[in-house]
Amino acid sequence: MRATATIKSSDGLTFVELMVTVVVMAIGIVMVYRGLLTALDFQKNTMIRAYAMNLLEDKLHAAQFAYQQEEKIPVYEGGEIDNIVLNNQPMRFHFTMEHRPLPALADIQEVTLTLSWQGIKRRQQIQKHAYISRF
Repeated sequence: MRATATIKSSDGLTFVELMVTVVVMAIGIVMVYRGLLTALDFQKNTMIRAYAMNLLEDKLHAAQFAYQQEEKIPVYEGGEIDNIVLNNQPMRFHFTMEHRPLPALADIQEVTLTLSWQGIKRRQQIQKHAYISRF
C-alpha cells in the first residue's frame, strides 16, 4: 500500500493571516517614516551649521578688515543678534567676540568668535579661534 498525503487547497487568505500581514506592513511603514524624519532633521541641522560657519567667517573677515583699516577691532557689547529666515523659518543667531593682544607680538590679536542659536531640540553653539594682524 502506498501512503498518500493530501494537501488541502485553500481559496484565499484567512482573516488572521490578513491581519498579521497588515500589522507587519504597518510596522515597516512606521520605521521608514521615522527614518525619513530623522534624516530630514539631520539635514536641517547640517544646513544651519553650514550657514553659521559662513556667518562666523564673514564676522572674522570684517574684524580683520576693520583692524587693518582703523587699527581697532569692533566691540560687540553683550553680543549681536542676527535674525534671518532659513527655509521659511525665522532663525535668531547670537554672536559674541572676544579679543586680546598677544603679549609677545604687538600687532597680532587673538580673537574668539562664538555663535549660538536655538536648535531643533537644544541650544547649539559653535566657536572659532583665530589670530588677526594689522599687516
